[in-house]
Amino acid sequence: MTVFSRPQRGSDGERERINRKQLRRRCERRVRDLDIPTPFDVVELCWRLETWWGRAIRLVPLNLPPDGPCGIWVSTAGTEYILYERQTTALHQEHIVLHEVGHLLCRHEAAPMLDGAAFGLLFPSLDPAMVHRVLGRTHYTAVEEQEAELIASMILERAHRQRPEPAWNPPPETAGIVSRIEDSLSGPPDHG
Repeated sequence: MTVFSRPQRGSDGERERINRKQLRRRCERRVRDLDIPTPFDVVELCWRLETWWGRAIRLVPLNLPPDGPCGIWVSTAGTEYILYERQTTALHQEHIVLHEVGHLLCRHEAAPMLDGAAFGLLFPSLDPAMVHRVLGRTHYTAVEEQEAELIASMILERAHRQRPEPAWNPPPETAGIVSRIEDSLSGPPDHG
C-alpha cells in the first residue's frame, strides 16, 4: 500500500489514517507531562524518568551487529537497560535512546528476535536466565515501532522548542523588540 495515496471512502487507507491520528493523540498524551530538561540532555531525561518511576534506567553503549537493531530495551526486575549503538553519531545515539524510551513509556511487549546464544555473545556479563526472559523485547509490531518513533520525535521536537534561560538581559528600552525577535525565531508556541 502506498503511504501517500489518497484513501477511498471506507477503505483500509482511511482507517489507517484514523489510526495514525489516534496514534498521534496517544503519543502526545504520553509525552505531554514529561519533564524535558532545558537545555536538552538525554541522560538527564532518563534520570528524571528514573525518579518519576522509581526504577533505575541504565544507558549502555555497545558495538551492535550491523544487521541487527540499533537499540534494545531490556527490562529486569529492578532496572531498565537501554542498549544503543556506540559507533554512530551523537545525534543518532540520542534518537535511538529516545526510541527505546518510547517503547518503555508504552510498555511494549514483543516476540523474540535473537536467540539466547546470540544475546549471550553480545552481553556476556548478563545472567543467561535473565537474557532468556527478556528476549521478547527485541522485535515489535509496525504500530509499536511507529509509536516509539513518534514519541522519540515528539520529545526531540519539544526539547528543541524549549528556550534556555537567556544569558543576558537586554536594556529595558530594547527588551520588547528582543522578545518579539526571539518569539519569531522560536516557531509556534507549545500549547502542550
